[in-house]
Amino acid sequence: MTASPLSPSRSRWNRPLRSAGRMPTIGALAAVLAASLLACSSSDTSGGGGKVTLEFWTYTLKGGDPAAKAIVDRYHQEHPDVTIKLSEVGGTAETSSKLLAASKADDAPDVVQVEYRALPSLVVAGAVKDITKDVSGVKNDVDPNIWALTTFNKQVYGVPQDIGPMMFTYRKDLFDKYGVKVPTTWAEYANAAEQIHKKDPNAYIASFSASQLEFFAAQAAQAGAQWWSNDGKSWKVGIDSEESLKTADFWQDLVDRDLVKVEPLLTPEWNAQVNDGKILSWAAAAWAPSVIHSVAPETAGKWESAPLPQWTPGEAAVPFQGGSAYLVPAKSKHAKEAAEFAAWLGASSEGSKLLLDLDIYPGGDAGRKATLAHEPPKLMPQQKDFYQVADKVIKDTTIPVTWGPNVNVAQSAFSDALNTAALKKTSFRSVYTATQQAVVADLKKSGYTVTG
Repeated sequence: MTASPLSPSRSRWNRPLRSAGRMPTIGALAAVLAASLLACSSSDTSGGGGKVTLEFWTYTLKGGDPAAKAIVDRYHQEHPDVTIKLSEVGGTAETSSKLLAASKADDAPDVVQVEYRALPSLVVAGAVKDITKDVSGVKNDVDPNIWALTTFNKQVYGVPQDIGPMMFTYRKDLFDKYGVKVPTTWAEYANAAEQIHKKDPNAYIASFSASQLEFFAAQAAQAGAQWWSNDGKSWKVGIDSEESLKTADFWQDLVDRDLVKVEPLLTPEWNAQVNDGKILSWAAAAWAPSVIHSVAPETAGKWESAPLPQWTPGEAAVPFQGGSAYLVPAKSKHAKEAAEFAAWLGASSEGSKLLLDLDIYPGGDAGRKATLAHEPPKLMPQQKDFYQVADKVIKDTTIPVTWGPNVNVAQSAFSDALNTAALKKTSFRSVYTATQQAVVADLKKSGYTVTG
């Protein structure tokens, strides 16, 4: 499944696509899942008739947010027999475990927001309904490569909410001051890192945050690796593929030469260095400017965003980073109405435009189109073409990142070990190899066939 994966509680944190003409197949899940898929088919939808209350687990629509209230009120106006009850939940891991527990207790909500990377494991667990038929009326309102983020074996299990086209957000004023060109390749990025640190030994092009699994998966995908892939019969894991290991070598070199700051994102230290102009960029998704602005509002007007650097000069290859979808739990008591609400909010012209007011990048075509006339992010009010750049990334320069059913295992094996390797300057390759072994062992233990 496409990369959509990091972790503070806001959905934009845990958010990736592919280039036009290169439709991703989001790994047909293994044949052993057939029973689960059938059990969750759209023919099982319930509900219909009378007034209903839909419990909506979300971390984007917050009860005290006027924009969220306006969205819910609008839906109530159009559907007077449906009441939306917002319940704020955390990020991917918390929401998934909570949903599985609620399903076992026959106390599931009706609509749940999860990150794309969490969806495979929920489908495997039989916790998600197939809503293919329910969303057929809005199928043309979302680009096929975005629907692919929630589609398995041609069955749709969620309505895309938001997407994260990857970009390079940087301190334009300081790049200009130091005479550093905006990098278009990762080789140029390394050169820029060297120039910046030479000009100011206390300044770095970026921080190196080992906990950001999704970023490293996206890097590997950009280089031609597939951390998970499925042919409909078995899984293949490529975390230690040579393409993937080359990206590990790249970051090892920068860390070993002290050209990136080993520092987790959004710590008080990171925030201070961003404010002080000592961390000069962030390679992340189009949601990055709003995150930076939230911790460094005084730096607004000094930043810009550009296309993400490439491994191969002139090649357009950028995945999504993060993003989330609305799904209908298998045990929703009002599945029909829930799917209708999810389709309206994520895919309809009205709903996807309203999502813009939540400061996210909508997945629906109408919301995406509306961004083109939208004011740029507060961090870069002077960059009037911000959304045009982002939209070009979505249409022309995105690639798939497939997520497997045990992303949590990879996260556990990867992040702490990579952080230790960065601090002690030991082998990054060993971390990737150990993560590969842990993921493969877990898949086999769970009953999957693993090849390669």
